[in-house]
Amino acid sequence: MSKKPNMLAMPEPWDLVAGGYAETTMQMLAQYAEEAVAATKLETDAKVLDVACGPGTVSLMIADQVDSVHAIDFSESMLSILDQKIRDTGLENIQTHHGDGQALPYEADTFDAAFSMFGLMFFPDRCKGFSEIYRTLKPGGRVAVSSWAPVDQSPAMQAMFGALRAIKPDLPEPQMAVESLENPEVFEKELQDAGFRDVRIQQMSKNFPVESIREFWDGMVRGSAPITMMKNSMSATQWCKKELLALEYLENRLPTTSISLSADAWLGAGIK
Repeated sequence: MSKKPNMLAMPEPWDLVAGGYAETTMQMLAQYAEEAVAATKLETDAKVLDVACGPGTVSLMIADQVDSVHAIDFSESMLSILDQKIRDTGLENIQTHHGDGQALPYEADTFDAAFSMFGLMFFPDRCKGFSEIYRTLKPGGRVAVSSWAPVDQSPAMQAMFGALRAIKPDLPEPQMAVESLENPEVFEKELQDAGFRDVRIQQMSKNFPVESIREFWDGMVRGSAPITMMKNSMSATQWCKKELLALEYLENRLPTTSISLSADAWLGAGIK
């Protein structure tokens, strides 16, 4: 039996959610990007690759620290947002490219550092993604790749998936995908198999403020591709009814006062 394709490995969901993602999720992911950038120790003359760049979380963060950034993504809508941000900020050293991270359009030994924040984890052929980054890095170049940790390590993720199951009870309980980058042993091996040395996998745990349950839910709806896809599969009337179930679930499990929820991720790093 053929394996069911992961919808998040296709550009359409990301095109669909791009605007809301840039306004909500991008802000949340910036904390992880900051830690990845700090771990990579970029030089001011560095030429940097940003794979599955989305709306530019990393690219915009590092542009004034390095010589140049080359950002690639398969979502044209995400790239359009990044292109607009580049124009708005007047940055001249970020080049965007619409393409596949599993077949990078760059020469070998081109970049001093490469990032893929919560992108390569969705590739249908992750090994090809890692090997393409390895190919395009210069000898001694550094890579930093991130992936979510298992849901049971992250209260924020537990809340999101619980709300989704309130809407659609037949959704299975989230389990660690042992063959995915959620598994740090798999993560380490795939980096090493690509040729990277001094590989290390470290945990990143970040806290996010929740001012109100309604605000938390609205942010998830706007910035999460799976939730947006679920919403778009229903009529407006159906969604309003289902959304009430999600909000009831969250109200029964989260305090009504301001709190913070944590979400854990892995940062995989290595040197060519």
